[in-house]
Amino acid sequence: MADFETANQLGEAVASPANIPTELSFEEVIKNRTAPPCSLNDFMDYLFYVEHNAESLQFFLWYYDYVQRWSGLLPRQKALSLVWDPEKASEPRSRFITYSHKRARSQKMNKIISIMEMESARSPEDPFRDQESRASISSSASSIISRPRTPPSAVLSPTESTKGEWQPFTIQPFRDEISRVVRQYIAESAPRQLNLAPKDRDNCLRAAQHTTHPSALLSAFLVAEANLRSHSHPKFIRWTTSNSNHARIVFLRIIGTLLVLLGIGLDMIIILSRQSHFFRIVCLVLWWPGLTILIAACKSLCIVLHFNGARQLRPWEWVEDIEQQDADDSSPSFTPTEKDRDGSKHSYRHHCRKDTQSSLSSRGADPLRKTSLQTFGPKNDYSREQWFALYRRKSLAQRIVGETAPVQNATLRLLQDRTVFFAVLWGGLMASGLTVASLFVPSGMIFL
Repeated sequence: MADFETANQLGEAVASPANIPTELSFEEVIKNRTAPPCSLNDFMDYLFYVEHNAESLQFFLWYYDYVQRWSGLLPRQKALSLVWDPEKASEPRSRFITYSHKRARSQKMNKIISIMEMESARSPEDPFRDQESRASISSSASSIISRPRTPPSAVLSPTESTKGEWQPFTIQPFRDEISRVVRQYIAESAPRQLNLAPKDRDNCLRAAQHTTHPSALLSAFLVAEANLRSHSHPKFIRWTTSNSNHARIVFLRIIGTLLVLLGIGLDMIIILSRQSHFFRIVCLVLWWPGLTILIAACKSLCIVLHFNGARQLRPWEWVEDIEQQDADDSSPSFTPTEKDRDGSKHSYRHHCRKDTQSSLSSRGADPLRKTSLQTFGPKNDYSREQWFALYRRKSLAQRIVGETAPVQNATLRLLQDRTVFFAVLWGGLMASGLTVASLFVPSGMIFL
């Protein structure tokens, strides 16, 4: 597993959001409008297997879907769960309250919802379920989330919960679902506990006891959104630019170092001989490729794979490929050969994910295709998954060679093109500098 976690090590530079193309922005990834390996599925895999922070995206996607479903409720159903105001709940009713900071939070929420707005026409890449109110989500979400539109008298407070006109909490819409979400993500003992400040956690717990309005968990949503947008997404984009695993990168660095050393050794032999100075230019043939490979490997990029338009499979993808092929092999119309029965010889080209749409259509429209990545489920832990044990048993040679898959994202290819270009450029400049410096070294005249 360490092969694919090197991009997440401490001290490694993180991609700046300003350097991320618009086609790979956070909004595009969340809408699942990006092709593999930058799709929403891949983002979830990265958070689950590499960054170990999948609960943020799981909660984020649930909250977005919850706001959509809430917007489709009847007015009488919404009236059972009013907007939650933490300031109003924690202060006496006679105390003056300013609403400027609340308006700012409401505007931020409206902006998030509008950014995530989906087209009314359903597409194969749509990661969310059908919603009858999808076309009007922006306006309806604004009316739900925007607190300033709600009269102060309609805001809940703990002191009001004991009054005779208070409706039982059990008749509030989505009460059971909110309770499950709190136990899953907010509570101290939650299996997928979000990284919330104690104040935000307490506010969410208290709000969820009084209302099922989306504003009850707004603080948790804003924390998850900020974490995904400013931290996880830039690191994910940088991680996807790598087309090789750790074993292959180490192998490439060894090859590059050997080429540079061979060039130095050849240069020393020519310097000590009586041959012409111009024979030392031959060392450029070794230095330039060696330095280029080394520079590209420092960016976790294999130039050979890049020119082939491919990348190595992640460990979990390798096992998924085997499982999918086994399912195809079990069909009556398919007679497996002896080679096909060997899981290590299965080709990714036979896998169902041949294009952008097939990666979702083969598993349905739900982007959270794995059982462990659904909204509700056990703790995010991959140590008992099948691929974890199988991949650890692979030899070093198998990891270096490995199965490959095509890079379908054109924008990602452009980022890789830029990395390769600068690797070739800087490799050539450094190799030329070494060659020119070698020309000025006097000959040793020791042997022919």
